[in-house]
Amino acid sequence: MPILVAGSTGFVGGEIVRGLQQHNQKVRALVRGGASNPKAQGLREIGTEIVDGDLTRPETLNKACQGAEIVITTVTSMPAATNDGLRRVDRDGTLALIAAAERAGAKKFIYTSHSGNLRIDSPLETAKRDCENELVKSRMQAVILRPTYFMESWLSPALGFDPINGAVRIYGSGDAKVSYISGFNVADAAVAAAIHELTDKDTILEMGGPETLSQLDVVHIFEQAVNQKIRLDFVPVEALQQQHRSSDPLQKTFAALTLGYARGDIVKGAQATAQKYAVKLRSVEQYASGFRMRQAGNVA
Repeated sequence: MPILVAGSTGFVGGEIVRGLQQHNQKVRALVRGGASNPKAQGLREIGTEIVDGDLTRPETLNKACQGAEIVITTVTSMPAATNDGLRRVDRDGTLALIAAAERAGAKKFIYTSHSGNLRIDSPLETAKRDCENELVKSRMQAVILRPTYFMESWLSPALGFDPINGAVRIYGSGDAKVSYISGFNVADAAVAAAIHELTDKDTILEMGGPETLSQLDVVHIFEQAVNQKIRLDFVPVEALQQQHRSSDPLQKTFAALTLGYARGDIVKGAQATAQKYAVKLRSVEQYASGFRMRQAGNVA
């Protein structure tokens, strides 16, 4: 029976598809527009079944889930969150997928949420926790992945972290510790949860990397990696709090995430969790060592 992956055209979802196929699993990818979507081509080339589906169109999800024993989703409207995406995709769309999977008789549902330590009010926080709660109420075996801040996102030019050009944005004082995790390791955990039998009805995995580092610690690592001094641009917590008062869903969500980042997120037991699922955690130092080459090739 196939494993359905929603979010397969994204970074983590794509890695999940590849990881499952390396374990000789039959994979079905939920892709908006189906095989006509240009992003589906790479998936088809590695033998993935493509099914047309869109979380904002619940009527497309029943067929997509039909016959799937396991459903995995990494879908999010972030970082753009256009057209009320945080409500329509992250919340309502994911709830529709959970319902469709249960109707279709899926046995296990693996959901990518975010760190349980992040509890600052925002539309994304509401979506994540509502979907978690609905999933554990279902008849399916629930696996909830709760990764902390992805190094590939938060240590990238898109969020002001640009060591190649010698400038880095620091949220808050930069002293608080974060258990940065790699998106590759989140994918590894999802694959492990899919292919192994789990004894508990519901499993929640709080996920972090192999070490806790402050933003300033990370800057030091990158200064050594790129062999140049990096200028720091500090964003005060007060500015983030002001942004958090915005009525705009995306602005409020981004402010909530950056406030959480400024305050730090230490994931206790992260290494033990990784060992349990045979996940070899990647470090920020490893990420930094290849940063210049990835940026030159525009690779995540």
